[in-house]
Amino acid sequence: MEGKGMATIIDVAKEAGVSTATVSRVLNGSPNLTDATRARVLEVMRKLNYRPNAVARSLVTGETRCLGIMLPDLNMPFWSQLAHELSRAAEAHGYALMVTNSPQDRDSYIRSYRALSRNMSGGIITSFINGTEEFLGKSLVPTVVIANANCSPSVSSNDRQGGTLAARHLIAKGCHNLVHIAGEMKYHRTSDERTYAFLEECKRNNVPCKVYHATTDMQKENDYRGIISDAFYGNRDMDGIFASNDIIASLCISTALSLGYRIPEDLKIVGYDDINISSMIFPSLTTIRQNYRLLAETSVEAVIDLMAGKPVPEHQIFPVDLVERKST
Repeated sequence: MEGKGMATIIDVAKEAGVSTATVSRVLNGSPNLTDATRARVLEVMRKLNYRPNAVARSLVTGETRCLGIMLPDLNMPFWSQLAHELSRAAEAHGYALMVTNSPQDRDSYIRSYRALSRNMSGGIITSFINGTEEFLGKSLVPTVVIANANCSPSVSSNDRQGGTLAARHLIAKGCHNLVHIAGEMKYHRTSDERTYAFLEECKRNNVPCKVYHATTDMQKENDYRGIISDAFYGNRDMDGIFASNDIIASLCISTALSLGYRIPEDLKIVGYDDINISSMIFPSLTTIRQNYRLLAETSVEAVIDLMAGKPVPEHQIFPVDLVERKST
């Protein structure tokens, strides 16, 4: 059942000259359709501004209202902490969450997205992977991209500001030989901006910086021992490290202590994200704080507005903060 005044699946079928079953197969991504039929039905949906209203159906059937969430491996603390805040925000609006993994290859991502959209998800909040911009742009399911501003509508942190803050802090603390441990930077994520900004600030101040790139597999397993070892043994004169996440930064702290470095006298370390453990380790970690609660609440509000047919900003980007602790 669709809301009063909105186009229905029957309207779409009639306008396109097909059965309602055919419209349903288009919505479910069935391969048993000709390209011409699929294109005709999708064009009519756009013309009539038809949106599959799973929330309205759930109200009629008595089932719980639900938002779909697609995030990378929750073994990564940033995403698990963000998922917690998304759950809190959704609950405050009377919604439950259906959470699924966000694969890193395009075809698997699209399959997961379609499966999630069929399972009573009135709207979807998803992470971004390269090559999905056009697919998400054409989706009839209200969708918000979180933690990356490459698609719209999106909600993210100001990673360029974060990289700049990290560089300025280390340089102000007297660092002259810096190392940065970044991500792979091949997926065109806006989180790469923290690296670009950090390097630009180092160059502006004539401070040398060597960059190491952690692979996606390292991130999934939280196993950075190899790359951290390379950074330490390949840069005996380094006096500052900027790590692209707090797990890497905390492992840098433990490695440094095991090798006899004094922190922060000999080596200063800055992380990124401000996950829960950052204030618990010793010495406590200086880091760039992302506002998890604000990201989550804004994303949930945006997707609910989209479901209601309301306009939302294309890109909502929020500032980050430097939290100075004992590692610098």
